[in-house]
Formats: sequence, C-alpha cells, structure tokens
Amino acid sequence: MRRQIVYVGLLLLSLVAVGLMAASLGPADEWAKSKHANRETALAEATVESRGPLAGHCGRCHSEQGFLAWLPQLLAGNPGLIVDPSTGKPAEVPYLAQLGLTKEKVQPITCTVCHGEGFALRIQNSTPLLPSGFAAAGVGQGALCMTCHNTRNGRIQWDSQDPKRYTGPHEAAQADVIMGKNVYFFNDTAELVSPHAAFTGNSCVTCHKTLGKEGHTFEPSETSCASCHGAAMKIEFVTAPTKHLLEQLRVAIEKKVLAARDRIKVVAAWDPKTDKTTPDTPIDATKIKSVDFLTIHGQLAFKFVMDDGSEVYSQIAGVKDAPGDQGKPVFATSDPIVRAAHNYMLVTYDGSMGVHNPKFVRDVLLTTIKAMSQ
Repeated sequence: MRRQIVYVGLLLLSLVAVGLMAASLGPADEWAKSKHANRETALAEATVESRGPLAGHCGRCHSEQGFLAWLPQLLAGNPGLIVDPSTGKPAEVPYLAQLGLTKEKVQPITCTVCHGEGFALRIQNSTPLLPSGFAAAGVGQGALCMTCHNTRNGRIQWDSQDPKRYTGPHEAAQADVIMGKNVYFFNDTAELVSPHAAFTGNSCVTCHKTLGKEGHTFEPSETSCASCHGAAMKIEFVTAPTKHLLEQLRVAIEKKVLAARDRIKVVAAWDPKTDKTTPDTPIDATKIKSVDFLTIHGQLAFKFVMDDGSEVYSQIAGVKDAPGDQGKPVFATSDPIVRAAHNYMLVTYDGSMGVHNPKFVRDVLLTTIKAMSQ
C-alpha cells in the first residue's frame, strides 16, 4: 500500500513537472505563431542587403537588434532613424551591419525586444514621442505595442491644403487610430482617444493578450467585446457600418480619379510579384474600370482594374500626363484625392474596421466623404 502511495505521489509530481514545462514553453510556442516571429519580414525589411541605409528606418521595429539599438535614443527623445553614436547622425550601412542587421544575423521581434531585466516590459503606461509625432499617455502595458504600431511618418497637419508629399501611413497604424491622430479634413488636435485606450486598464494588451485564446499570438478572442459590453455585443455592430462607409469613400475618390483619366498617359507600373517599377509605362486610361488604393514603398498608390480584368499598380506620383521630363503628376500633392487616400489607408491599415476607436473612425470617414463630394 505504501509503495502504491509513493508511486502515485511520484506520478503526480511528474505530471506537475510536465505541466510546468508545458507552461514555460507555452509563450514561446504561442509567439512562434505570431507575426512578430516572422524572420522573413526581418530579412526583407531590416537588413542592409535588402534595404541599405534604410535598414536604420525599418529595422527599428522589424528586428530585435534594431529595436534594442533604437530604444535608448527613443527614450531620450529622438524617435528618428537609428543613430550612429560615433557621429550622432543616422547610421550608415557599416554601423547597421555591426548591429547585426544582416541576412546572416538579423532576428525578428523576440522576447528580449519587449521584456527587459526580470522580464519587465521595457515601456509601460506612457510612451515617449513616437515616430508618428505624438505620445500616448496613460495607456498601461499597451504603451509598448504603440511604440511600433504607429504610422511612423511624423505628425500631419489636419487642415493642410498641401501636405507636399505622397507619403502614406505605415501598415501598423493602430496607435494613430486608437489615439485619434494623423488624419486630414477632420480636426484631430482635440482629445479623441478611444475608451479602449484610456479606460480598459492596459489598452492593446487587454484584448490582444490577456483575453486572447493564446496570449502571445496577440490574436484577440472572439469574446473580447462581450467581456466588457455584454453578450449581446457583436463585433459586426462596429465593423459592418465601418466597411460600408469605407467603401463609400473608395467610390467617392474613384469618381474623382476617373473624372481625370483623359489626362493620364503614363504610369510608374509596379509589379507586385517582382517588386520592380517601370517608369513611363503607357496606359489607355479610358479602359480603367475601377480604382482601389494601397501604398507602394511607403507612398500612396492606385490599383487600376482595367476592362479586361488586368491590374495596373502605380504610385500616385507616377501617374503622369506625359512621359519623360515633360510629364507632370496628374494628381498633385495639393489634390484632395491625396489626403482622402491617406485617410482611407489609415483606416484600412489599422485593421480593426473601427473597433479600436469607433466614433473617431466614423467621424473621419464621414468628413472625408463630404470633402470628396465638393
């Protein structure tokens, strides 16, 4: 009998040990399923072989080595490109390679990016000035997420008549939307922060980690909304009207573009398969059937769908009225189409279809649609 008790006790201890081992491996297994673990992205965006000195821009958030090199200067008030401390200027290829931003050594977003000594989060509660030109205050553990999940292209002037650039928002635009910043036509200088950022305890983390099915995949649970709003609340209550307004905006911009198609003679044709661009590619713009929007290498762009079903991609700056030096952009940076396309892409690149900040997104879309109708 005593031998059986000892055996059962040993078995229970073994099961506990296995459970502890599984628990200790859990976060790593979950992380491996997340986009943060994608080394292919780090290779493409954060290496000197792929990006040259621009690895000092993209490497800040697309690699372990780049983020850890950038973090001290961010905390010191410089959210710009990775700086070479020996010169005080944006780092050149030799220094970036020394950091490990090479195809041989680069690492994706690993545990040590987010967690420092004692596994404490490296940034909490409030952010420094972000690359998107604002700081987020009182957002709990989500401050760390916002450090990289922002548009990264400086603060824009909401009522500018000419932004003098075709720069689009970066694909990780969540912080801008949840904090209510960086749109045109709609006054974003007021306090437009979402309750999801200010009053959920830890903003991003509350839904994307604590309540997630597998925390370190950062995928929100299907019941996240119900946890605060009750079982009757469905995500579609927000996403469905947002998608409707977003499509209305797309159609409104498309109408403006099609009205000018007789001036379109050439485009800077981009091939999404090869990532190559061919300037001054002739196009029969009368055969454009529909227009959609994206960014190409950080610049606002069109996707023209032609009558025969083929697709033509071009940065807006490359859509010109003639080839060569005589050609000028059909849509100047002062054209409201450029600002409207920025707002369209901001909502699209946020990815939540309004959930992160429902009222702000709705107001921005309605205001932009109205601007396109004038």
